[in-house]
Amino acid sequence: MPAPKILIIIPYFYPHRGGAEQQALLLGARLQRQGLLAAVLTRHFPGLPRSELVSGVPVYRAIYTLPWGKLFGITYFLSCLWFLVKHRHAYTVIQCYILQGFHSLAAVAMKHFFKKKVIIRVSATGPLSDFLLLGRSTAGGFLLKCVRRADTIIVLCSRSRQEALAAEFSPQQIIHIPNGVDLTVFTPAPRPPASSRNILFVGRLDKMKGVDILLEAIAELKKRGYSPSCTIAGDGPDRDDLMHLAKKLNIANQVVFAGTCSDIVRHLHAAAVFVLPSRSEGMPNAVLEAMACGVPIIATSVGGIPDIIQNGRNGLLIAPDDIEALSAALASLFADTELAARIGSRARRDAEALYSLDRTTGAYLELYHDLFRHQE
Repeated sequence: MPAPKILIIIPYFYPHRGGAEQQALLLGARLQRQGLLAAVLTRHFPGLPRSELVSGVPVYRAIYTLPWGKLFGITYFLSCLWFLVKHRHAYTVIQCYILQGFHSLAAVAMKHFFKKKVIIRVSATGPLSDFLLLGRSTAGGFLLKCVRRADTIIVLCSRSRQEALAAEFSPQQIIHIPNGVDLTVFTPAPRPPASSRNILFVGRLDKMKGVDILLEAIAELKKRGYSPSCTIAGDGPDRDDLMHLAKKLNIANQVVFAGTCSDIVRHLHAAAVFVLPSRSEGMPNAVLEAMACGVPIIATSVGGIPDIIQNGRNGLLIAPDDIEALSAALASLFADTELAARIGSRARRDAEALYSLDRTTGAYLELYHDLFRHQE
């Protein structure tokens, strides 16, 4: 069987650094190193080249859009479909990295007319679920009916699988492949951090990430006599509001808003605990990266997080929007350094056993082989 040629479609890509974008780049680069042809098709934005190599992966910014209502979707679909038809001999598998969007419809059209294999990955669950957002979009019902014709639906967690079944995808279509983390980059710190009470958050600063709850919990800890420091690594629309909240809570001197950071490992090595107080998630890269670095984790039990973190074993789980539970969990790790070290060590072992990038890439390679097995 000839080696499959993979075209990854994703609306945003490098230099945009969201979770799905990061996973798409990691997979594309690893497939290239495995000797497979892998490329990325994404939207065109002013100031960015129409094509370039990113980490050895060819990137084509050839999805053009008009920003006016329904014309956005129409131009998105047509330009995506035009690229797919024009370059149809350059790939055998279309891998949509996010379900919602007219790229999925274009991919299914290529399956119908040109027998291309189509894989669609579900990136988020809960309030930001791909299925929910697709259903709310223009012609959402029609789009959902069309994407059910994909060869494979990839889910990241058990919650996403339940949502896919509820959306009437067949069990035979659904495959679980979790996100992966590069264990050669994200490694435990060579020595414990100098500060035993340094909290780290990594992510986009918007309402769904729950950073306001973290700030409230730090203020609560201050009332109890704790004075932890906190690094907020990331940027987003709520940055100014969160900085104002820190001042209002009288903890501004304890919190550093570090902005978008390229060296997350440095921050993880300086952290005593990693906190992700999200209200909605898929399978967050930030949790996997903290696990790989052996940093004890406190996270909310949303999306795919309960699939990764077992409460009290390799991290602590709390309910979203629960300030008291978060402050109590932080206090427990600050008071019991042996517990913190134990769950951090277990987290690293789990990352090695279950979420390595090699393991994830292997699962995709097996999937590609299975798609073409009946043609051999």
